[in-house]
Amino acid sequence: MKKLFISSLLYLFLSQLNLLYSYDTSSSRYFPIAVGNCWTYYHGSYPYGGSYRYKVTVTGTIVTNNHLYYIFSTGSSPQYIRIDSMKNVVMVYDASTGCPWLNYEHTLDSLSARLGDSSMFNCSMVYKVTDTTTYSIFSTVKKRLTTSWTDHFEAGGSRTLAKDFGFVGSQDYGHTQTTTVTLLGCIISGILYGDTSLTGINKISSEIPDNFSLSQNYPNPFNPITKIKFSVAPPLNLPLSGGDVTAVAGAVGVRLIIYDVLGREVATLINQQMQPGSYSVDWDASAYPSGVYFYKLSINNEQLAARKMVLIK
Repeated sequence: MKKLFISSLLYLFLSQLNLLYSYDTSSSRYFPIAVGNCWTYYHGSYPYGGSYRYKVTVTGTIVTNNHLYYIFSTGSSPQYIRIDSMKNVVMVYDASTGCPWLNYEHTLDSLSARLGDSSMFNCSMVYKVTDTTTYSIFSTVKKRLTTSWTDHFEAGGSRTLAKDFGFVGSQDYGHTQTTTVTLLGCIISGILYGDTSLTGINKISSEIPDNFSLSQNYPNPFNPITKIKFSVAPPLNLPLSGGDVTAVAGAVGVRLIIYDVLGREVATLINQQMQPGSYSVDWDASAYPSGVYFYKLSINNEQLAARKMVLIK
């Protein structure tokens, strides 16, 4: 009877200890993973490297290294990323750069870390949580998780996650260079936030067009930058039978997507609500191989026009 009583007390103690130190299940919202989610970032480096936009898209899943990973594609080499549900950390698998003692994975983010906690990042750097306050993003207030690092007195940086949006930005500084990454827009669970276009959009005329149109890119063939012009007519002029008309008064949903010859989406130039007018947008294909590409204009999720272009390097 006495042994039973002691065993019961031990079980109660361990249960309470587990509750005390268990992970916050909502913390996984700091890194929302789902096929189709995508993020567009601004990358700026001074004085070297210049500035550009890039897009990260969850394109699918793969089973390798005894785990299920989500494929994060950027137009170059994809990353294989998963959330370790036991430790609640984001892990990246890379057979060439991963930590051998972690079966060639490395830690990207610790989602349950609290203010003052530290964790190993990328096999060698130690990150420390320095900010868990709230801030405004895309007209909403979200809790953030910022981790920082220092390398003696010459280098340092920080990385920030926002609940429900994931990675929203970083700042890195060294003896000779400073780099900033900022989230411009994203699509999470099918909902669009901010600006997800890969290049800045130029409005070339405020005159309201009679019809929607998509012009041939110029120059064509090109290397490596080409300009695409298109016109957005008022919603009442939509030559469509279905789809939502507006999410913003007087605006329509515009998508301008680049595809390769196999029909795979390689770049999203525009994915946002736009007012009537004539616009131009540049596509910088520096990171893409020579070949034939197609660009398609969709209005309110209905394809309107498509054209072919040729990249020659």
